[in-house]
Amino acid sequence: MPQRRPVPVSRIHITPKFHYDVAYLRPYAEYRDLCVGHIAKALDLLEKHPEYRFLVEQTILLEEYLAKYPKHLERLRALAKAGRFAVAPGMYVMPDMNLPDGESFYRQVAEGKRWLADTLGLEAKVCWIADCWGHHAQLPQMLGQLGYEYYVFWRCMDRRLPVAQFHWRGIDGSSVKTHWLGYRGYGHIRFPHEGEVVNAADLNLAGCSPDAVRGLARELSTFATTGSVLLVNGGDFMEPQASAPSALKALAKEKGMPPVAFATPAEFLGGLDWKKAGKWGGEFNSALQGTFSIHPKIKQDNRRLAMDLLAQEALAAVAGSREGASPQAWRLVLKQQFHDIICGSLVDSAVEESHREHQKAEGLLRRGARASGIPQIFNPLSFPRTERVEAGGARYRVTLPPFGLATLEEKDRLPRPEAGAAGPWTFQGDHFRAELDAKGFLTALSLKGSRENLVRSSPTPFGSLGLQMDYGDPWCKWEGPVSGGSRESALTQNESDPWDRSIEGEIVNRGTQRAAITGARAISQNREELVVEQEGLLAFWTVRLPFKTTIRLHRESRRIEYRTVMTGQGKHYRVRAAFPTAFPKGRGRFEIPFGIQARGQGEHVAQNWVDCSGAKAGVALLNRGLPGNAVEGGILLLSLMRSVAMEYKTQSAGMFQEGIEQRFEYAIVPHRSGEDALLVREGRAFNQPPLACRAERAVAARTWELSGENVFASALKPAGEGVFLRLYEACGEKTAARLRPASNFGQYAFTDGLENPSAPWRPCPPVLSLAFRPFEIKGILFKP
Repeated sequence: MPQRRPVPVSRIHITPKFHYDVAYLRPYAEYRDLCVGHIAKALDLLEKHPEYRFLVEQTILLEEYLAKYPKHLERLRALAKAGRFAVAPGMYVMPDMNLPDGESFYRQVAEGKRWLADTLGLEAKVCWIADCWGHHAQLPQMLGQLGYEYYVFWRCMDRRLPVAQFHWRGIDGSSVKTHWLGYRGYGHIRFPHEGEVVNAADLNLAGCSPDAVRGLARELSTFATTGSVLLVNGGDFMEPQASAPSALKALAKEKGMPPVAFATPAEFLGGLDWKKAGKWGGEFNSALQGTFSIHPKIKQDNRRLAMDLLAQEALAAVAGSREGASPQAWRLVLKQQFHDIICGSLVDSAVEESHREHQKAEGLLRRGARASGIPQIFNPLSFPRTERVEAGGARYRVTLPPFGLATLEEKDRLPRPEAGAAGPWTFQGDHFRAELDAKGFLTALSLKGSRENLVRSSPTPFGSLGLQMDYGDPWCKWEGPVSGGSRESALTQNESDPWDRSIEGEIVNRGTQRAAITGARAISQNREELVVEQEGLLAFWTVRLPFKTTIRLHRESRRIEYRTVMTGQGKHYRVRAAFPTAFPKGRGRFEIPFGIQARGQGEHVAQNWVDCSGAKAGVALLNRGLPGNAVEGGILLLSLMRSVAMEYKTQSAGMFQEGIEQRFEYAIVPHRSGEDALLVREGRAFNQPPLACRAERAVAARTWELSGENVFASALKPAGEGVFLRLYEACGEKTAARLRPASNFGQYAFTDGLENPSAPWRPCPPVLSLAFRPFEIKGILFKP
């Protein structure tokens, strides 16, 4: 780690706040009631002491405050207008920055910023991300589009960098002024107070004596580029301290103390000389990887519901409706993207609450679907596709236009499944040839026109499951408990995470237990498909997980799809799926929101896919809401679940998942090297199946047409009397695209991330010519 000389401290800024968890060690209502009271105390302090400042993070809590104290609205507005009451990041909730899809992030910010503007007349310029572990490299572009000037974070600082201020450059070339809070995070000091400090053991609070404040300032100056430093007065749910104004005045009188004052984040950041700050390109990942695979159902449901909401919006836009998906359903889904909720690091009662709210969102989605009309299948994606769907007990193969509808016809009906012969099996599809052994494992996989085998069966069969004993907690794999306020907790933690961790001769058993396959049979085998059902057992002493995995190969599909169902008995383990490729030196490339990121060893979040390639070909691993992925020694690895708990903190026995049936869906795609657009298409298609619906007419007369292989749509939705469309270049290449809208729009305008026009309205031609720089995201608004 580079050593830096401290910069002489010229000014100390102190921001009073508390970090609010929507849910964590208590369910939503308990934290809500506690923190609504904290806001009331903060407002009293602000009105009594003009020099005082206070920061609230998330608008969901402010909504709750005004619901309880509606008469306080004018107080809030006045203090916000004066710049003394600050809101940052001003999102609906503070989401995990890696797990949700990119479009959800835009909605998260829009929901919060819309409320702030309408209710308080306030615009959040600082994206304050106090406690999220991981920051992908498309954030600088997205933040700029969403109106943020600054990004502030604590966890997941790159070990090579530790600098307090720098210009963070994203993969598209955009940059954002960024401040790192330092090793001590968002809880530097507290002023004298009789109230209890919640989670003090995690926050390493230092106190507020003159020597302590000087010491903290000197420590932070080690990473600073200017003499101004920021101390955060607060921690998890910390009550505002009435002694703060008098304590600050006493500090200011201390001999040798630099000027010290309260400040909002915007006041502190706006006063820095950013010309002295350096530049940094890349991402800040990964850490606390244990959270990638605990409570997998929360992650799976949230991804599925977000995709369903986007599909309903696209259908509404195509149908000419002015109403998109249910706003209430969106808010429920966005709420579950709060970092501790979607990561699963929750008390049992909060987990149950999350499942209930996902179910409520699903009910709202179904209620919003059209109940009458002609049965049709809708493609919510911007590219044509051929998929298999089920309807009325029959199966159909249907080809769908981009953002288009199709009617199921008799000619598209597929033959009924016919049980096949005993294995081994061979299947020849339109795009690849595959061989499976008698246990149901792929032993050979080659692209059409090639003899190169892309898979290997060592050190474990391709597609096999493994069991590892895991005595960690929700955040740390293998051993715990986590030291959440430690120096290391602020840094990336990219340790190797291989298929087998065993060390020969060591007394601790770190090995991976292989699955015992008890049977495999072809439940359907014909020219159109091969479907193999594999049964087996993962076990280690009293830990037992019987499972059933179904492998589907369809003639027209590039995907080989897996569906695993298991029910666990026992505790303290992790289950992974392994896919050894023929490329032992292949490096992992992970899909991130609106882009692709090459990464080294360790487990990282993949949006829809991760890839391992050689010079001529490769294999990609797709997932449905299973973010924990790794590439080690040419083996694609997918974490399905962890059975751990944090019983030392709270009631969390449900985290062991004992007796709960788990369902996991994933797929592999063999491909030629350089076919990144193909991987994006397959990942999107796997995660957003065709939508069964009813429409007034049989088939839409005209659909949206988008040319440009690397350009995709993340959203198509009604926007007043018009339509909003968000497009992005997915593969890192300068690209020209052509867009033919489905309707005769009169005008169009490019927008910011909040869907507001950022350029003049122009007459809308039949075809728009669009130029994209690598990984660029564009918003376009159309109106009649």
